[in-house]
Amino acid sequence: MTSTVTTTEAGGGPVDTDSRARSVQALLFDLDGTLVDTREANHLAYRDAFAEFGHELTPEQFAGTWGRDSRDFIPDLLPGVDQSEVDGIRAAKSRLYAAELHRTTVNEALVGFLRQMAPTHRTALVSTAKSGNGRQILEVHGLTPLFDVVVWGDEVARSKPDPEGYLRALELLGVDADRSLAFEDSATGRRAAVAAGLAVLEVPLF
Repeated sequence: MTSTVTTTEAGGGPVDTDSRARSVQALLFDLDGTLVDTREANHLAYRDAFAEFGHELTPEQFAGTWGRDSRDFIPDLLPGVDQSEVDGIRAAKSRLYAAELHRTTVNEALVGFLRQMAPTHRTALVSTAKSGNGRQILEVHGLTPLFDVVVWGDEVARSKPDPEGYLRALELLGVDADRSLAFEDSATGRRAAVAAGLAVLEVPLF
């Protein structure tokens, strides 16, 4: 890749990337903002979903939610909202999202790397996206066959920054965290990966 990446591990120190690369068995990737830029599509779908329930969602408000699960950020943006309305907004967003998929773009450099590594490494996708929307993104961009394991946000009880998704992926892959490498764009995602014992490559905007 042409972009600079920053590598950290549990404890916050730098990683010896040369030795790590020689021993790595598994690669774990975030989806939104890491492999595919979905910011505009997500914002527009959430904006319209909020509007269906009489609420406004500005670009600035949405930017502050990046990397978080909507189960967590909707109540933060709408203090006092009841759970049924949270569920309704989330369902509306899922329904509206398909019409915005044409606005998503692939991180060509990172996906190219993934395609090169997939034949010789175990691979996983660990995303806060709901499974329905996430599968749509993978299908649209031809990424589905690249992963041995996929863990979606609605398949775990606790979303990033909790490490549950990464820990589940490692268990399903059958590999140890110290033989694996994660790729994340958000601080929330990096916290989850580090908490799972993974070294993390920070993926910049593309």
